[in-house]
Amino acid sequence: MSREDIEVLSQIADPDQRRGHEQVILEKIIDEIVHFAEEPSDLATRAKIFAWLLANKKMEIRFAFANHVEDAGIFHEKIGIFNFPSGHALAFTGSANETISGHERNYESVDVYRTWMPGELERVEIKIEQFDEAWNNEAKGLSVRRLTSKSVERLEAIAPDVCPSTIHSKLEFEDEPDQNEDPARWRHQDEAVSKFLEARAGILEMATGTGKTRTALKILSHLSEAGDIDSAIVATDGTDLLSQWGLELDEWVRKSRSDFIVYKHFGTFHELGNYVLDPKRAILVISRQQLDKALERLDPTRRASTIIIHDEVHGLGVPSLIQSLAGQHQSFGYRLGLSATPERAYDAEGNKFIENEIGKTLFDFPLEKAIARGVLCEFDYTPLDYDLTEDDRLRLRQVYSRQAARANSSNPMSNEELWTELSKVYKTAEMKPLVFARFLQSDQSILDSCVIFVETREYGARLLEILHRYTHLYRTYYADDEQEHLLEFARGQISCLITCHRISQGIDIRALKSVILLSSARSKLETIQRIGRCLRVDPHNPGKRARVLDFVRPDKEEDLFPNADQERAEWLGKISKSRRGDHNAA
Repeated sequence: MSREDIEVLSQIADPDQRRGHEQVILEKIIDEIVHFAEEPSDLATRAKIFAWLLANKKMEIRFAFANHVEDAGIFHEKIGIFNFPSGHALAFTGSANETISGHERNYESVDVYRTWMPGELERVEIKIEQFDEAWNNEAKGLSVRRLTSKSVERLEAIAPDVCPSTIHSKLEFEDEPDQNEDPARWRHQDEAVSKFLEARAGILEMATGTGKTRTALKILSHLSEAGDIDSAIVATDGTDLLSQWGLELDEWVRKSRSDFIVYKHFGTFHELGNYVLDPKRAILVISRQQLDKALERLDPTRRASTIIIHDEVHGLGVPSLIQSLAGQHQSFGYRLGLSATPERAYDAEGNKFIENEIGKTLFDFPLEKAIARGVLCEFDYTPLDYDLTEDDRLRLRQVYSRQAARANSSNPMSNEELWTELSKVYKTAEMKPLVFARFLQSDQSILDSCVIFVETREYGARLLEILHRYTHLYRTYYADDEQEHLLEFARGQISCLITCHRISQGIDIRALKSVILLSSARSKLETIQRIGRCLRVDPHNPGKRARVLDFVRPDKEEDLFPNADQERAEWLGKISKSRRGDHNAA
């Protein structure tokens, strides 16, 4: 209720007048629902589903006003009853808040009681009695109102004949073949499955968007049905990607009618204890940084009948994991690594560690083959020239000065640290936003369903003023931004997303048309992950052709070797020439 409604109700002493104003409040709620239904948005779909449920007698709703004390708060009871054909019943109380805050920020619980469990029958009966009292306006301290016939008629008037399907807000992260398309187009997945089942350990190197996860689920199905495994562990990095794995595995369990239970241990999920207590017929989705805790608690005898899956397996080779996980994988019955680019650039130690723990690459399906076979769409590559400003060159000289100052110290600057520092200067070059602004003057269409990758939040802020000249339908998506921004983008409610590393890997938004690379790494790993975001085939747009906009520093006479931008432009330009039906690649 609004503050005004609360003030009015608090001043009404006459019960009939109070009930009349309560009814006015309900009418205002119905007004809002009718208004939502007329708007072309996700709210419109929800409002129409709500109206359809009421109009078709699938749902009945009543409104409770708390009046047990003066200046009462809200009706905050959460109670529900399920009645089953067998005669049994189930009752629950507690919060089940299906919001971002409820899932990620709050601390909440739900109590469940079942008539078929010893000692719980009386509790169920009490909850049923409490529910019926409130529902029938017999509970002390509550005033419970029904919808008027006029309100019901208004909702029936906007209710569709058929219940609309919900906008697909779940972020799928692997393409799934259409039922009507040629299955041979996706035969690479079955080839990858066969290679892995024969070897039992190794890496599947498959281009972003070609179905790495779908392939892993096929392997999981084959091994579980054959009785070769009865447990699985999936490890990767990033809450978004881990959440998608959880959703995919939940769906796999449902579709396959499997008796596996999916446990999660990342972010706000803390279900490792449940898994290690009884890992049989269970799957654990866990953050890679927490994996050592799972392995030290897992009974070693269980590993022979368990498959361990490392998604984006290149992340396994970081120094901290080399130290904590060395020698931990060999006892697993099956070891599977997944990545579009499993090799770590300039990191021989990390690559050797991955090979020792998981195995060698067993199967390779690169971007060129995927485009040729029609698994990914063709794309146009546009490099934009930029140069360094005097301030950029000053920053470069400062990096070399720091290297020289530390050369004779106990902590000299490593080559990797030097390259990282120099790279950051190029990634945040001052001229790039100006070049981008000039490009938009002649072509704003690039902003229609695009992701812009920047190096830092501060650098991204410089683009917001530029974007605002052409659209207000943009959001940022940095580490501390709500996932709702990504969901709004997936639903098409916004057209442009500015981000750093957060969605470089794992997330699939098929309607995405363009990727703009204001920040790019020398290694192919990150770039392939990023452009892969827009190369997904969109079933709702069969003629989709993606676009990649890049920023490239021209060669200079003083350059002894082609710079990183030139190297990237060369191989991206070559890949962009791939065409559907190319026989050599397919």
